[in-house]
Amino acid sequence: MRIMQGLSVSLSALRRNKLRSLLTVLGIIIGIAAVVAMVSVGGGLKHFVIAEFDRIGGATTIVLYRPGEIKDKDGKWVRNKTTERLEYQDISAISSFCPSIKNISGIIGSGGKTVLYRGRNKSVDVEGVTPKYSEGRNWPVESGYFFEDQDLAENRMVCAIGSKVRQDVFGDVDPIGEVLRISDQRFTVVATMIEKGNKMATINWDNRVLIPLTVMETRFTGKKNSGLNFWIQAVDIDLVDQAVAELKVALRRLHKSEEYFDFFIAQEIIKRVGSVSKILQLLLAGVAGISLFVGGIGIMNIMLVSVTERTREIGLRKAVGATGFDIRLQFLLESVLLSIIGGTIGILISSGLALGAALAVTKFLIKDSQWPASFSINAAAAAFLVSTVIGVTFGLYPAIKASRLQPTEALRYE
Repeated sequence: MRIMQGLSVSLSALRRNKLRSLLTVLGIIIGIAAVVAMVSVGGGLKHFVIAEFDRIGGATTIVLYRPGEIKDKDGKWVRNKTTERLEYQDISAISSFCPSIKNISGIIGSGGKTVLYRGRNKSVDVEGVTPKYSEGRNWPVESGYFFEDQDLAENRMVCAIGSKVRQDVFGDVDPIGEVLRISDQRFTVVATMIEKGNKMATINWDNRVLIPLTVMETRFTGKKNSGLNFWIQAVDIDLVDQAVAELKVALRRLHKSEEYFDFFIAQEIIKRVGSVSKILQLLLAGVAGISLFVGGIGIMNIMLVSVTERTREIGLRKAVGATGFDIRLQFLLESVLLSIIGGTIGILISSGLALGAALAVTKFLIKDSQWPASFSINAAAAAFLVSTVIGVTFGLYPAIKASRLQPTEALRYE
């Protein structure tokens, strides 16, 4: 009953000073909105990285490659002088040795080359790939067919082109069946790939031409210096470590040792990004929390002013029977109400700020990245709790000061 009565008195007091109440909660609104928005934007980092990995194969992706440098027995980096190299034939062997793997594709990049079609030329990136490349890199065919084992076995001069190549080189002509020259080599177009977009993980993908891996080795790079990498997907996210262990066993069987090779593991990158994201969130929340602290000081300041202005009111209430607890409760409720109102408005504003910040990142920092505006429910709940605690903490001293006023002295106050 006392709480309800105190709440009614507190609301009446706040309504009598609407402008002052609004200016007081402004600091809390800004602080809460900034904290929740910054935590939400920071949390978007991990979601962004996961989304980018999904665009190129998923979080179960493992890249097996031969590095230019390896660590010796003393832990020092030395040149990788071994003659052991990944080979196209390793794919079938690894597939049979590693039950935790569902997909493996070979990739050889050759950098920029010029393609020519009916007088039109364009600089493109050319990659030699295997039949499961389309599935493993999450890049479906738009029209035509993707390479088959027979294409690689017979070194067929065929190619698949990205949407940018199709648009710039072929225009309105259907490219399927047309002959495209790549550095004076004639290739028949058998597939066009869907548009991937010039996103962070797929920059220039649409400007690629894909050819059979065996053709890349025989016509352009040679087998010894091909730079063949394997893109691998584990059966499940929980089997990534098991897949890596199986790959090491396979490398020992095929190439005597796994120490000549290295792995790029998407899951590890995501974990590291998650750790960085948490640190970033804490830093951003800490910076934004300063304004929240300042807002709390503002509440304390205005409550002290209110105690001074309402000294006679306090004396009158005590004279008619109000206890020190009743006075403390009234001013404490006023402080908490200001904080809760500010916190609620701040949380509502923060959702818009998070969306705006995500759009700003997408437009100005990492263009076309589609940074997710992930509103953090946990941060919002924590912010609401913090705003309540601020109301209690910064309203406690003014409330105690008000409750200790003597009725006779308070009534004489001018």
